[in-house]
Amino acid sequence: MKKLISIVVPAYNEAANLDELFNRLKSVFDELQKYDFEVIIVENGSSDASWEILERLNKLDNRFKSIQLSRNFTAPGGITAGFKYAKGDAVIMMCADLQDPPEKIHLFLEKWEEGFDIVYHLVSQRKGIRWTRALASEMYHWLMDKLTDGAMPRNASVFRLMDKKAYEAFNSLNETNRYFTGLCSWIGFNSVGIEFPRNERFAGEAKSPFGVVLRLALNGIFSFSYAPLKMISYVGSAISISSLIYFLALVVDVLLNGRKTVAGIATEIAMISFFFGVLFLFLGIIGEYLARIYDEVKGRPNFIVKNQFGLPQSLNSKKLKGVYSDGKIILDQPIENLEELSTIQIDLRL
Repeated sequence: MKKLISIVVPAYNEAANLDELFNRLKSVFDELQKYDFEVIIVENGSSDASWEILERLNKLDNRFKSIQLSRNFTAPGGITAGFKYAKGDAVIMMCADLQDPPEKIHLFLEKWEEGFDIVYHLVSQRKGIRWTRALASEMYHWLMDKLTDGAMPRNASVFRLMDKKAYEAFNSLNETNRYFTGLCSWIGFNSVGIEFPRNERFAGEAKSPFGVVLRLALNGIFSFSYAPLKMISYVGSAISISSLIYFLALVVDVLLNGRKTVAGIATEIAMISFFFGVLFLFLGIIGEYLARIYDEVKGRPNFIVKNQFGLPQSLNSKKLKGVYSDGKIILDQPIENLEELSTIQIDLRL
């Protein structure tokens, strides 16, 4: 029996790329006939003709399935939706703009067959982007490497393969603020990277302006590092010690020189303004962590499905109770509408 590979592709206003993605993936499937494939394209609240194109592609090849979200839930929401619907022995995550070349899929599968649970892309070169964006990306990955003590592979992209047990572990995480590459590192498993350049977009313009990229970067920092909070303690301690030394110096100066007042009101105002700026910066850092706690407490879903084709109508789950006896599980009540359920949770009494 062939192994099934699920390919998850979030797409936001990628109408210009979908036909090329379809053709290139089909060519890869023709070359890798030892596997079965399904492609789950998550239409993430697009305003172009993406959904109509996806319906047409599904009629041409029913291996291409799609989910339409009720609005744009950003890239992490699209990834989460696709992973929830995947049912393959492994899942491959890639972008719809073809910066992640489908022709490299065989490299991921080869490493997977060697026994690796997660195979990720290490970007050796970023083609088709401004040098400022490339420099910012390098600086960010360097910073994340330092803040997390090397827990996250440097220059790792979202293009990766995850074994079934790995992506099921990922699916079990219910965080609202999801940083994909960080969570993939956090769950562990036997991992390896493959290095090659990242291509230019096939068509269209980048859908992630600087503000969105910055927000995702900050989400990664605040979700996986306590360094900003520790910085508050370190800087606060340094300011307190410096202030104490300055105060003692003033006392010594008054005692030795007999001064009753200290000149330099402008300097004092500048110092007060500076320290108030530092204070509000620290309050902002604390606010970032509090906002994330608030998001988690609300417990809102990471995505809402509007339409779909080629996939189960819903991801229903049911909790049941039962008893384990003589090697068997005996349920307190029978399971109804089993074919409509995606997961069953059983609380066992021994």
